[in-house]
Amino acid sequence: MLNNFILENFINPITVSLYSLLVGSFLTACIYRIPYGRPKGLESLEADEVELEKELAASNDKISIFKPVRSFCPNCKNLIAWWQNIPVLSWFLLRGKCYSCKTPISFRYPAVELLSLAFGLLCYYQFDSWTALIIYLFCCSLIVISFIDIDYYIIPNVISYPGMVIGLALSGFNQYFHIFEKPLAANLTASLLGLAGGLFLWLISELYYLLRKKVGLGFGDVKLMAMAGLFFGPSHAIQAIFLGSFAGSILGIGLILLTKKGSQYPLPFGPYLALGIVLSIFTNVNLMEYFVIR
Repeated sequence: MLNNFILENFINPITVSLYSLLVGSFLTACIYRIPYGRPKGLESLEADEVELEKELAASNDKISIFKPVRSFCPNCKNLIAWWQNIPVLSWFLLRGKCYSCKTPISFRYPAVELLSLAFGLLCYYQFDSWTALIIYLFCCSLIVISFIDIDYYIIPNVISYPGMVIGLALSGFNQYFHIFEKPLAANLTASLLGLAGGLFLWLISELYYLLRKKVGLGFGDVKLMAMAGLFFGPSHAIQAIFLGSFAGSILGIGLILLTKKGSQYPLPFGPYLALGIVLSIFTNVNLMEYFVIR
């Protein structure tokens, strides 16, 4: 009864939009803070991970998701006032610049907030309340993973490992209480079979290494698909790999043609896998059915 009261009076498109924008603002902080101190771009691929972790641990300039509590300008380090931190609106009011030092602020900030808004509304209209909440939070993790992978060529363990545990726990909970609907895994069996997505990607990675003698896929991509499989089961995991690979091929060729950097230029695969997962979740088409012989 209390649940129905909350749904009827507090959960509507307006409140969902406001919550999603606020969460989106938090996601921008996660994207900046989680990999803080690491080298970006190709330098990240060449970094010695062990030495880098030691340097980050010993650094006095420690920044975490919740430290400092308030947002600050990455350039001048001045704290940002509340009116300068209103999702989307403040970026336009400030004309895309820091209020204190006038350093340009990337359009990525409002873009992430708008992505969060889009996922919030999609989940609200497409799924029931509890299922919508879990899928929305999962999509939020994909946003953070994608932008960090674009900048640093890594998929943070601080997201993928807890994500795997949560996905497995939710499927076990769902097996006995049946709270969550499709596309979330209905039981532990479906969830554990979903690990096939990560295993399949790992086999592709190993085969590529045997043939080309170089790393084609990072283990972070394998962990991302394992996490997705534990949440959604094997069908969605395998389908996401095919959709992500197709999208990566098309967009990758386009980027190669535009940048003229050649096929040897590394591209982060995480965002394409995330796109494949999203397409698999929000579309009713099950491509795996076309591979089944009737």
